Amino acid sequence: MTSLYGRAALTAAALLTGGTLLLNCAGTLDEDEFPLDDQGSGGTAAVTGSGGATTGGGSSGCAEAPALVAMKCATAGCHDANSKLAGLSLAAGWENTLRGQASVCGDGSTVLVPGDPDASTIYTKVTPDPPCNERMPFGGAALSDTEIACIRDFIAALPP
Repeated sequence: MTSLYGRAALTAAALLTGGTLLLNCAGTLDEDEFPLDDQGSGGTAAVTGSGGATTGGGSSGCAEAPALVAMKCATAGCHDANSKLAGLSLAAGWENTLRGQASVCGDGSTVLVPGDPDASTIYTKVTPDPPCNERMPFGGAALSDTEIACIRDFIAALPP
C-alpha cells in the first residue's frame, strides 16, 4: 500500500510540475529567426502563444507586445486583474488603460507615454538598468533583448 501511495504522490507531483511549466511558458521568441537589425532594435519580432514568432509590420511596431506583456506580467500575485501590484493590471487592454497614468517610482514618471518608450516605465522597468526600483519581471527570468525591443517598438509606434 505504501508503494501505491508513493507512486500516486510522484504522479501527482509530476503532473503539477508539468502543468505549472506549461502555464508559465506559453510562448517564446526565436532570436535566430528574428535577429536584431543593424541599429540594435528588434524591428518586428514578436511573441505568440504557440511558441512561434510573428511579425508586427513596419510602422505599427511590434504588434504582439500587448500579448507579450500580458503573458509575462499579468500573472497571479503580480499584475493580473486581481493582484494589481503597484496599481497596475497588465492584463489584456493595458495599452489603452495605462496611457498617462503616473507611475509609483516617485520621480514624476508615467507608466505609458504613447510614442515615447524611454519616458514609459512599462518599458524602462524591463530594461537591464531601470531608473527606479527593481527590474521586472520581479523574481522571474528577465525578458530577452528581442522581447524588450518588441515592447519598445510597440510603444514608439503608438499615436500620442
